[in-house]
Amino acid sequence: MQSINRLIGVERWETDCQDRMNNSCRIGVIFYNNPDTYPPIVNGLRLLSQAGFVCDLVCRDDGERWGVSYPPKVNVQRVVTRGHSSWREYVGFVARVMRRASSTTSVFIGHDMHGLLPARLLATFYRRPLVYHCHDFTDASRVLPLGSRIVRAFEQRFARTADLVIVPDRERAAYMKRALGLKKPPVVVANSPLTRPASSGAPLQVALGERGKSFERIVYRQGRIGAGHGIEATLRSIPAWRSTSWGFVVMGIGEPAYLEELTALAHSLRVEQQFVILPPVSYDRVLDFTPGADLGHALYEPVHINNLHMGTASNKVMEYMAAGLPLLVSNRSSLRALVEKYECGVTADESQPESIAIAINTLFEDEAGARRMAASASAAFDEVFSYGRQLAPVLDALLELAARA
Repeated sequence: MQSINRLIGVERWETDCQDRMNNSCRIGVIFYNNPDTYPPIVNGLRLLSQAGFVCDLVCRDDGERWGVSYPPKVNVQRVVTRGHSSWREYVGFVARVMRRASSTTSVFIGHDMHGLLPARLLATFYRRPLVYHCHDFTDASRVLPLGSRIVRAFEQRFARTADLVIVPDRERAAYMKRALGLKKPPVVVANSPLTRPASSGAPLQVALGERGKSFERIVYRQGRIGAGHGIEATLRSIPAWRSTSWGFVVMGIGEPAYLEELTALAHSLRVEQQFVILPPVSYDRVLDFTPGADLGHALYEPVHINNLHMGTASNKVMEYMAAGLPLLVSNRSSLRALVEKYECGVTADESQPESIAIAINTLFEDEAGARRMAASASAAFDEVFSYGRQLAPVLDALLELAARA
């Protein structure tokens, strides 16, 4: 305890006294990454602010700014670090989190295992409730550097001490309950947007037009562009599509080398006229583009536990549903159950171009069926998956925890 006391320091106590007078419900949020590209954190902070909480978000500064607007009640403190894999950088981040914490905080929330460690230290020091919100679970089979292995061991030991654990998919929640020995099942909160998009999707058509492209039908994938997402197999499926007027469009953050590989693959398959890579936009602009597409691409290869249990954890799946797009998802239990229950999409084997082509051809050639799926997706979002509905039980729990604190 004395070492933690030295780490935190005593210079802030005068300002803490003033904070205590001004704020009755303060939430401390810790995330060892850039929150601008993590929709559930952005949307969660907005809802917490609407509910009356004052939020202190301490996060990593990776040098990128994506134009995300945070509410006035959200105090974003970005900690500059030099790299993801440096153990020294992480220790420095934890130290700064400890120094910046307020004694008036009612509840501490740690996001993912790197955020759990400082949140647990602060919750223990101040005797406050702890919430663990895990977006991406790193199971024991994942090979990690030494520093991350230490953090994972900490998660294995202390996740069960959290007053509330939040996970974005039901199957993943069940897996984590067993793996972490949690006392009770996590609360499942789908990674959804707050509202349906107001845009008609014109920005997508404009962006394509600027590149001299126009498609009768668009298969669209938004979000991070990288390996493990069935993108290469989808490119290989294009020669089997029934129409050369259909296009495959991806938009999001991607490593330049990987994007070059995709471009080279499209050229080798002679489908470069049907493939477009659009640059990323701010999260607040993503849903302006989505309604301009015809099919939401959400294929995931089983490269790790999160892709195996994706379901409602996929931001893009929920964003497609909010925009009224039918879904193309992997034929895996959580994703298959979602499209079957809500009758909002088709499945394919993400490793087989033939399977992907059959799914796309079937949906695009059944216009009435595609319209029904689109309407079902919109209805499911309105009635079940909007983030306000999803996060409501957590807001109630936070109010109870804050009152207890």
